[in-house]
Amino acid sequence: MKYDEKEFTLQLRNRINKIEQQLRDVTIKLEQMYTPLFKKQNLDLFVKFEDTNSDIFEPGYESAIIIFINDETEGDMFSFYNVIVWKCSRTFLGIRTSKNIFGNNVIGDLVDQSLNDIKIELETHLNDFLELPD
Repeated sequence: MKYDEKEFTLQLRNRINKIEQQLRDVTIKLEQMYTPLFKKQNLDLFVKFEDTNSDIFEPGYESAIIIFINDETEGDMFSFYNVIVWKCSRTFLGIRTSKNIFGNNVIGDLVDQSLNDIKIELETHLNDFLELPD
């Protein structure tokens, strides 16, 4: 869901913070639940919620859930999967830019899936990977 800078309110900030916290909790639970299953197949699983640790309404801020799977023995990466939760960026004439150009816009993009849908998407990805033939 796209938001223009004029829509950046305290209510939106609180909503984003709540969604991010709920998804942090989901990633912790998924990592605890799936890590032993991946260990049985000699795979390392990392399920993390990451953000850029700055103001959510500052261009360049991004929060995402990241799933990273690699081979324990050889260190080869098998899978990288991410879901962007919130991203704040600067645009000029519809093109993303890092520079503050006169006439630019700051926009935010919030994931439009429900918490449950995101959880199902992540679980499906993990389950599908576990079911792959060797």
